[in-house]
Amino acid sequence: MDTFVCRFSIPIRLDEERFQYFPVVGVFRGMPVDQVDRWVMRPDGRARTDRELAAEVLLELRRPLGSTGKTASLKFGITDVLEVDRAAAIIVSTFLAELPRGTERELESEIPG
Repeated sequence: MDTFVCRFSIPIRLDEERFQYFPVVGVFRGMPVDQVDRWVMRPDGRARTDRELAAEVLLELRRPLGSTGKTASLKFGITDVLEVDRAAAIIVSTFLAELPRGTERELESEIPG
């Protein structure tokens, strides 16, 4: 399975009215770009929710450890994060923005090392 990672921040609910944004490293399932249009729609033509879409492509959330590139486990899980509508929307938009395109994959495979 192709995967890719990227850094972004997501809101975590502190209480009923307050959120705090936390930096995370998301591990996403890759997808061919030509399948995105079908992926965002239900078979009946209605749009799928951000929560549904995020649950399918987000494989893991990790906490970044400084600028070393290393990560650690988070104290909250994907299910908890997806309960916040804003977080699900951020996850989907990050996935769509960072999804490797065919040309980029070809270029990456040509880079030695």
